[in-house]
Parts: sequence; structure tokens; C-alpha cells
Amino acid sequence: MKTGFGVAGGDIRVGAEILTRAALADEFAAASSQYLDDDKREFASPHPDVLDPQKSEEVVRTIETVLGVLVQQQ
Repeated sequence: MKTGFGVAGGDIRVGAEILTRAALADEFAAASSQYLDDDKREFASPHPDVLDPQKSEEVVRTIETVLGVLVQQQ
């Protein structure tokens, strides 16, 4: 985390616990399409860039490009 994002990372078990709860707990039953801010541990509005279709498409294209390169390397 420190290298990639400039902040120290937390305990990975926190994320694992959140994903487990999201998959199994009733508290997430009506949470479809909502953004969970794991830092605040509550549902919140996503970053405005998430709602920008052009930026989202750029992210998808970049991921597809990187995956294509990785597949070719195998």
C-alpha cells in the first residue's frame, strides 16, 4: 500500500471480513449497486469519476490492454 498509494495499508483481514459479510450477512441484502466505503465502514456516494462513463470506459480499456499483454507473455 505504501509504495502504490503513499499510505500505510491496514490489516488485510478487515477486507476479508467485509467481503464475507457482504456475501452472507442480512445487512447487505438490500445493498445491490451501493458503494461501501470501507474506510468509513458505511455506504456512501462513490467518487464522481466512477459515475463518468468516459472515465469508466478508459479504465476498462486499460485493464483489457494490460490483460492482453499478460496473456501474450505466457
